Amino acid sequence: MFARLGWLLFWLAIGAVGAGALIMEWRHPPRLQPPRAVDAPPTVTIPPLQPFEPLPLTHYAKIVEQPVFIDTRRPEEDELTVPATPPAAPDQPLDLIGVLLVPGAAAALLRPTEPNAKVLRVAQGEMVEGWRLQSVSANRVILRKNDETRELMLIRPPAPAHNTTTPGRVVSPGGQPPVQTPGPRPAPGS
Repeated sequence: MFARLGWLLFWLAIGAVGAGALIMEWRHPPRLQPPRAVDAPPTVTIPPLQPFEPLPLTHYAKIVEQPVFIDTRRPEEDELTVPATPPAAPDQPLDLIGVLLVPGAAAALLRPTEPNAKVLRVAQGEMVEGWRLQSVSANRVILRKNDETRELMLIRPPAPAHNTTTPGRVVSPGGQPPVQTPGPRPAPGS
């Protein structure tokens, strides 16, 4: 019995000491040293920026002779490529399948209508099959050859088939029964 009373008195004494310490800290908080005034640094003047002028290309000749990112540090030999197919007929029909419009440059993606033909990327002003790409806009290009002008419209893929399910119903895969989704709710007061 006295052992229990001893432990109780011990914990009460610990609690009283802790409460006393908190009260002392609350009534007499620690005082911090006031910050010292620091003199402002002298003003720094920044010189005006000089325009960037790259060095002449002759300065970089050593990099061409010994390329930095090739292990052998020797320039790669250009492979001679032989065209696999003869050039297309001069007036072969072309389809416009894409355009590239960025500030300062424009290009068109043209595909000959023959099967398995490669797509041609032609920049504005370049020649393709004797025709010069005169102008490129968002949905058409104009090709010119002497006095002839040809306008190609952008081919758009067909729209995907519409979903034939009824509105407000979701068909789940795997043969599960459809899940009913709530339809739109009427506005309050209507």
